[in-house]
Amino acid sequence: MSAVSEYAAKQTAFNVRQGAAIDKIVAAFDGLTNDVKTLNDKITALQNSPGQISPEDQTSLNEIEAISGANVNKMEAVATALEALDSQTPPTPPVA
Repeated sequence: MSAVSEYAAKQTAFNVRQGAAIDKIVAAFDGLTNDVKTLNDKITALQNSPGQISPEDQTSLNEIEAISGANVNKMEAVATALEALDSQTPPTPPVA
């Protein structure tokens, strides 16, 4: 096997690994996007609620708090994934 073909094989493996990491990050962002839409919908419903806080409003507030907490965990996981992706080092090309 030549140095170039060895390098090509290593680079292909690296590209596959990096692609998988990127796919995980994209999936996490998609989940966060849906969560933010849900939060915005709940906030809008609360803003349009007249008068005192009703039991339904309190339920919405509790759901917002739970979703927000889960989102923090997701964002921390995304940050960790981005750090891991950034730390990946491609193989060294062969010297000519």
